[in-house]
Amino acid sequence: MATGIRSIVASTALLALSNLGQANCSAALTEHLSSVQRIVDSVRPDKPAQLRVVGSDGLVFTSAEAHWMSAQLRLAQKSCVQGDDATAEKALREVNNLLSTRKRAS
Repeated sequence: MATGIRSIVASTALLALSNLGQANCSAALTEHLSSVQRIVDSVRPDKPAQLRVVGSDGLVFTSAEAHWMSAQLRLAQKSCVQGDDATAEKALREVNNLLSTRKRAS
């Protein structure tokens, strides 16, 4: 029972922190970051060297690409905390480029 409560509290804290990370970004950038994050969060490899990872929207990536996209989103969030919209936009643009190549290939 105590473990379940701790898990809920930890999840809530992480959710709050992820939203705070976007607080210094412009409204448009925050909205864009959130929409890209929903897509990237659905791409979760089961194993580190998994060859194919399928997202909830059917797009297919390698495990390395999935990890790279997650790292780019963390960079964008960190940049927002620091008030650096330009770096955050660049990181999101790179993720969008990969997403758009996969959408065209489908």
